[in-house]
Amino acid sequence: MSAHAAAAWADLPRPWRIVEGPRSVGQSLVDGIAWSFTLERDGAERALIVVVSRQAYKTAVELLPVQTREAIETDGRSEAALIAQLDDPAECVVLGSSGSLPAPPGLARLAST
Repeated sequence: MSAHAAAAWADLPRPWRIVEGPRSVGQSLVDGIAWSFTLERDGAERALIVVVSRQAYKTAVELLPVQTREAIETDGRSEAALIAQLDDPAECVVLGSSGSLPAPPGLARLAST
C-alpha cells in the first residue's frame, strides 16, 4: 500500500463496536418491541435503542422489508450492526412494516439516560 493510500485509509472513520446488548426495553416505554445496545469506539460509548413497531411485529414476516425482518430475527442485532458502521450513529432507530420510521423524541432521551 502506498503512503498516500495508507494516509487516506487512516482518515476513514472507524466503525463502532457493539459491546453490550441486546437488552430488552420495557414495552410500556415503546409501541412495539425494543432492544438497547451499547456501542464503543476509541474509549467512547454510545447508547442505541432499536425498536420494531407493534404493527410490524404483528405483520406476517414474509410481508416485511428485509431490514425489519432481520431485526426481529436477531433481537435488533442486525440493525445495531448497520448503525455501528456510521460515524455518528443515531441513538434510536425505529423499524416498521414499510421500513425505517422517525424515532419519537422520548426514545432518544431514554437512550441518553
